[in-house]
Amino acid sequence: MKSTTKNIKKQNILTIVLLITMSIYLFSCNNTLNTSYQNNENSDSINTTNITDSIGDNTTINEQENKIYNLQQGDKMPNINVEMNNGNMFELDKTDKPALINFWATWCPPCRMEMPGLQKLYEEYGDKIDFVMINLGETKETINDFLSENKTYTFPIGYDLSENLGTKFSIVGIPTTYIVGKDKIIKNYIVGARDENQFKDYIDKVINE
Repeated sequence: MKSTTKNIKKQNILTIVLLITMSIYLFSCNNTLNTSYQNNENSDSINTTNITDSIGDNTTINEQENKIYNLQQGDKMPNINVEMNNGNMFELDKTDKPALINFWATWCPPCRMEMPGLQKLYEEYGDKIDFVMINLGETKETINDFLSENKTYTFPIGYDLSENLGTKFSIVGIPTTYIVGKDKIIKNYIVGARDENQFKDYIDKVINE
């Protein structure tokens, strides 16, 4: 009887020891898992911060590229970067001269009406002011055909094939002309055709500033 009681006590002690050992093991495992989870969470947080910063920077660049302007006289003219029919790129920010920037199309009668006067002014003032005649949305073939029919026009023509610049500057009617000073401030914002003398007055003022 005494032997049986001793055996029962031993079994109870072993059971208690086993339970304590298992509890310690489980507690240790839980701490390890928690530490691992926290480390992974911190790691994800760092990666997310970097990704967010990168997305933020790209969004800022895209916003600047895609910004829509509604410009008026006295505003600063944003940079224009446009392919020209002479094979060069015109970039407004890189010129130290005033600029006459004209948006036009071959199918536009008022645009055609003012072109002879602009050609004469280009011949007279082309070394003092940049002429940038930006065609809106037509193909190079259409523009070249137009120039072949009008060989007297030698002013530089820019290609806005997808009307990106037209959209950027909120062009709603053509011809639209910006007379821009050396300081890149818009001196004249003109919607509609003007005659040679009117343009001459604008140009004389801007080159004599």
